[in-house]
Amino acid sequence: MQKDQVGLRERQRAETLRRLHDAAIDLVQENGLLETTISAIADRAGVSRRTFFNYFATKEDAVLGVGSPTIPDDAVDHLFDSPDQLEHAVRVVFSVASSVRHVKNRPAERRELVRLHPELKARAQHYAIGAHDLLAKALAERYDGDEADRASALLLLATAIIRFAYSRDPDAADSPDSSSLADAIDIFKTMMKDLI
Repeated sequence: MQKDQVGLRERQRAETLRRLHDAAIDLVQENGLLETTISAIADRAGVSRRTFFNYFATKEDAVLGVGSPTIPDDAVDHLFDSPDQLEHAVRVVFSVASSVRHVKNRPAERRELVRLHPELKARAQHYAIGAHDLLAKALAERYDGDEADRASALLLLATAIIRFAYSRDPDAADSPDSSSLADAIDIFKTMMKDLI
């Protein structure tokens, strides 16, 4: 397949994802989560139900714009090679956690719907746990003994930093270069030095 065809296919995929996500958000805002159906989302987006399921597993996933997490190539191979291991670990955890979000538009509306509908919060937590488990499994396959323990501890600390940054600034979840994320890393580093 030619490069132009791959680029076009990716743009079409991204556009379909966005249309489904927008339709899901609009319908839930108009009718509520329980009353919104997959058929209605697909109709509003101009696709078939079958196409819907090529992109999202549930209507909740369409509202959240989420899907299965991925790990960047070689991300766990060099966890201890960086001069700033903590920052590197935060970036790795962030990339895996954010890979769950396949559509990133309309974050404020999405957060409000999660606040209003506990089912959406539960679904988002399901994917967060899945991202954590995927990364933990990759670390367990890569490291053993003391290195495995260090990698697990680093993973948990990086996760705590990201959660702290998000609690202070929900928009931090959508930006790896967020000043809130950098501030959270600095706060944790200072706190750990104070503890020693």
